[in-house]
Amino acid sequence: MELADILAPERISLDFAASSKKTLLEKTAALLSTGTDSAHARAIFDSLCQRERLGSTGLGHGVAIPHGRVEGQAAVSGALVRLNTGIQFDAPDNEPVELFFALAVPARCTDVHLRLLAGIAERFGNDDCRQRLRTATSADAVMKIISEAPPGTEPD
Repeated sequence: MELADILAPERISLDFAASSKKTLLEKTAALLSTGTDSAHARAIFDSLCQRERLGSTGLGHGVAIPHGRVEGQAAVSGALVRLNTGIQFDAPDNEPVELFFALAVPARCTDVHLRLLAGIAERFGNDDCRQRLRTATSADAVMKIISEAPPGTEPD
């Protein structure tokens, strides 16, 4: 499963203003639950918060990958949020985070969950990819960037 397969333009938010981790996680839960009811959005939010309590999903370089396993989640869903100003997210480099790729995964999809996290970390570990995402002007531009293999890698 490729990252572009789980992301859609309607689950991309560019230049969102968030003053806290809670506000950011509420926004990502809302995006991840697009097309479902508010109870499902709350379940996603609770799952993201529960995972953050175990330890920050901040990777460094201004990137975090909030993720959670959600009962009742029918399929893997991804959302990308770019903040207009980074927030503290307890990343290992202590830098503010402004790029978030969030995942909501069905509760029993452990292998898929881990493979996707590795793919996100690889993609967002690439300086060129991060810079392009920081300057993308539309959701379609973000989708194009996410669809491309980072320089120095071969597509599957």
